[in-house]
Amino acid sequence: MALEKTNLSEQAYRLLTERILNGKYPAGTRLTEEALAAEFGISRTPLREALRRLTTEGLLEALPKRGLRVTSPTEAEIAELFECRSMIEPPALAATLPRIPQDEIRSLLDRLESAAPEESLAVDEAMHRLVAEYCGNRFLREIILNLIRRSAPFRTMRTYSTPEEPKAERTALLAAMLEGDEEKSARLLAEHFHFRSFRADGAGIAPPAQPPGS
Repeated sequence: MALEKTNLSEQAYRLLTERILNGKYPAGTRLTEEALAAEFGISRTPLREALRRLTTEGLLEALPKRGLRVTSPTEAEIAELFECRSMIEPPALAATLPRIPQDEIRSLLDRLESAAPEESLAVDEAMHRLVAEYCGNRFLREIILNLIRRSAPFRTMRTYSTPEEPKAERTALLAAMLEGDEEKSARLLAEHFHFRSFRADGAGIAPPAQPPGS
């Protein structure tokens, strides 16, 4: 996929980000400058800048003399990431809810009603972005958006008791938000972040660290 000859670094950054977040490059996928430069039809200089940004943001990690790979955290690290979100976003939602337009909440609820699993994930992300967009604090906005980005590759790895459970969670949360119930919305969002197990196939999750000599 050749890129247009303007803002090459930004285009490469956006395309790589999209592929990581939508799962085209799952956690653990190895990437090389040579292959990407050939695919995108650009030199390594703008590509290297895009890769550097993604590494700084934590979506890629460097492999000594072997290029880069999509970040492959341990299960414990993923749990810490969602725990961090559970500490920040629920109180932020409670404080922000009066400023979120009800028509935007209602629109997400309508989308969710007939949503397929992939669309349900898109609604979920949009729901979290409402807090960032209307919190009125640029520093908090940046933190929440960064956490959303860092979490995106792992959302489909979470396990639930039934296939209907994630959609039911989101529906209940959006309904509470539409009612303007700040306390209930914050509680449901905290429960939404409660750490569950992840798929047994690993899907790019690194195994727990073993003690030396084990």
